[in-house]
Amino acid sequence: MAKTVIVKLIDDIDGGEADETISFALEGRSYEIDVSAENAARLRDALEPFIAKARHRGGPAARSAPAETMYSKLRDDEKARFRAWADMATARRISDARVKSWIAAGKP
Repeated sequence: MAKTVIVKLIDDIDGGEADETISFALEGRSYEIDVSAENAARLRDALEPFIAKARHRGGPAARSAPAETMYSKLRDDEKARFRAWADMATARRISDARVKSWIAAGKP
């Protein structure tokens, strides 16, 4: 049996269709938000004057790649199947334990 799963990002600001996920940090906390191209431009425009005057913390070496997770190692089609199985269409952080459960269930 074949199944097609479509994962659709929803704009966290206005509920419309999102085009991208933006990551940012403020006061030591990291955030991600799904937004349309228009809302992404609004966010970048709002932050631009502050970024222009801000100091970089550390250098380029201080920017490490995100930690690799079991979810990040999945192919795109597997990620879509996992999200459908877990009913997590808009989830942002997925634990390795949850992915292990999916694998144990036979990757439906």
